[in-house]
Amino acid sequence: MKKKTDIAAGRIIRTAVYIRVSSDEQAKSGDSVRDQREAGLAYISTHEEHVLQDIYIDDGVSGQKLDRDDFSRLMEVVKDDGVDMIIFTKLDRWFRSLRHYLNTQEILEQHHVAWLAINQPYFDTSTPYGCAFVAQSMTWAELEAQNGGLRVKDVFKNKVEHGEVITGKVPKGYKIVGKHLELSEDAPVIAGAFETAWAEQSAGRGYQYMLDHGIYTTYSNYRAAILNNEKYTGRYRGNENYCPRLVSDELFYGIQEMLSRYRNVRTNQRYPYMFSGLLICDECGHRMSACSFRSRYTRKDGTKCTPLHHGYRCAQNSRHRKCGNGGEIKESVIENCLLSTIGKEVQPYLVSYSAAEAAVSDNRIVKANIQRKMEKLKTLYLNDLIDLTEYKVDYENYASRLDKLPDTVVSEHSTEGLTQFLESDFETIYQTFTNEEKRFFWRSILKEIRVTKSTRRHREYILTFL
Repeated sequence: MKKKTDIAAGRIIRTAVYIRVSSDEQAKSGDSVRDQREAGLAYISTHEEHVLQDIYIDDGVSGQKLDRDDFSRLMEVVKDDGVDMIIFTKLDRWFRSLRHYLNTQEILEQHHVAWLAINQPYFDTSTPYGCAFVAQSMTWAELEAQNGGLRVKDVFKNKVEHGEVITGKVPKGYKIVGKHLELSEDAPVIAGAFETAWAEQSAGRGYQYMLDHGIYTTYSNYRAAILNNEKYTGRYRGNENYCPRLVSDELFYGIQEMLSRYRNVRTNQRYPYMFSGLLICDECGHRMSACSFRSRYTRKDGTKCTPLHHGYRCAQNSRHRKCGNGGEIKESVIENCLLSTIGKEVQPYLVSYSAAEAAVSDNRIVKANIQRKMEKLKTLYLNDLIDLTEYKVDYENYASRLDKLPDTVVSEHSTEGLTQFLESDFETIYQTFTNEEKRFFWRSILKEIRVTKSTRRHREYILTFL
């Protein structure tokens, strides 16, 4: 640690200015990047023994986080003995977590680096009493930060309950109108991307549809922020009517199930495995992985053969020995078995699915929830918690949703296409498919295939249809 005698002797002190601004403090007086920079440079200019080493800025980062870009860069300089002192305006600019402070302070002491909060000069790390005072102050700073986080969560919860946006980040297909989300001119394209992904059983096709219609984003963001975004169903954080619905529950959750099946499918496979993501070991419940293997046999003429096969196996058995369902299964064996049994297997499915066509969806509970929210809105207005304008806008929004929502909705399932396909000579048609087309066919009608444990080289395949 730097001693005061070092400074008195006229030793040059390499001084770093550290600046941190969290997102909720940028608009506050005295906490802006500019104010902190000017304060740090002013301190160095009025102390002849100090020279500026560098300025480190973490903009929009919480003090409770240790992983900050410029803070990490500063600590690397400390470890290289490239700085003698670090200055910042106030202690909470440095840290708001006692544990992080103590861990960092140990590194600073090892490399004899002192620090100073220039607006709070009573924090002095060169004395034992000063270090103890700093540690005690860090405890209260951490408590205040945590309480502030709880207050923010309560505010956000109240906003969500009233259907108000809590950030300026808007899902594609929506826009902000008077604190609420409304459908934008891009909404039909986003809906079309969902429908294309489901109809083609391919997230990539939906992504291409979106690009073709002039909406650009990365593929990973498309999957995370669009296909997995519950706001498109009108829900958010427990509010069933947070915003206008863009896609049906059936379509949205169908997409989620489709994505979960494809999660373990590698897109760079040289061989297009037909059943990747569909096969589930009935013994342990894990998805089976694709593999290639060779069998060995001797022909009648005495020549030995080791042909390559494509197939599947349970990784819990082959890698971890945690499952008794061992051995590889040829893809051709599964394919032939499914082709011979699909006609019989699909009949019970058609019967139950046809019965579902007459099923109805009861919306009376949803309507009752909206009515309760309208009563709650009235209470907030009577207690002066919201103004008259806000009350009218929210009340009309709820009333409009209530009028548009029928008591019951008849589902629109249809089995006509599947029935026509099975009644045709589908095996002949199937044999003309490429492996990619076969894979698309099986994924378009099957949710999963459960594979039972081998018994005397016999396995059963339990099919679950979409």
